Amino acid sequence: MSHEGSRQARDRGVTRSKAEKARPPTQPVPQVDIVPGRLNEAEWIAFLSLEEGEDVVGDILADLLARVMESAFKVYLTQQVGLDLGLPDPSSTLPLLVRLRSSLTSTVRPIHH
Repeated sequence: MSHEGSRQARDRGVTRSKAEKARPPTQPVPQVDIVPGRLNEAEWIAFLSLEEGEDVVGDILADLLARVMESAFKVYLTQQVGLDLGLPDPSSTLPLLVRLRSSLTSTVRPIHH
């Protein structure tokens, strides 16, 4: 019986030591305010990632605009000088926009990769 009593005391001691070794309560990470009371760090990071996405779209549109302007300039030069740069015949009765569209289909690559 003395063994049973000491075993129970030992088991209670093990249980107590396990409880003491349990993880301490976690404290919430304090939020850093970029603009006090208005904008915290998480919101700021979300704004930055949104802005990066807008920059990518802006770069794509700038590239597209550069290609369109280059093709329009080639059409203009063809009309003014009469050089054949691989574009439709400048004396054609087609309006300029129709000639531009046919020219662009061969020079502008799709923007989706």
